[in-house]
Amino acid sequence: MMILASLLLPVVIAPAMPAATARLQVAAQVAAWNRGDMESALASYCPSPKITWVNRAGLSRGYDAFAQSMRDDFAGPGKMGVLTNHILEARDLGDGQSLVVLRWSITRDGKRLMGGVSSQLWAQCDGRLRIVFEHAS
Repeated sequence: MMILASLLLPVVIAPAMPAATARLQVAAQVAAWNRGDMESALASYCPSPKITWVNRAGLSRGYDAFAQSMRDDFAGPGKMGVLTNHILEARDLGDGQSLVVLRWSITRDGKRLMGGVSSQLWAQCDGRLRIVFEHAS
């Protein structure tokens, strides 16, 4: 019995691997988005001036500007639509960081608004795993 307990103990107390935690955070972000809760969806991003966002328009830094653009474009009744995603890969990078690559899409009223592939770097920020860098195309 003692041997069994000593074998199970590391599994019970070991922290979740960053990629597994990031997968859970991605699912929570999608759930928040789909219930129309913009602020909870934004909580997946590190609220720092160092956060980096890359898209077709180029590169931008800073949580405040990013969050405001999301609020301007999507916040409000019926504006957020339905977010779906499929994780293509989630990889631990060490030092509590993970890389998540996912295919995403936002639809509203049955029509696809936008979508593509996103690469997200998740790292510790304010005591939890959050997105610190994202490239969406």
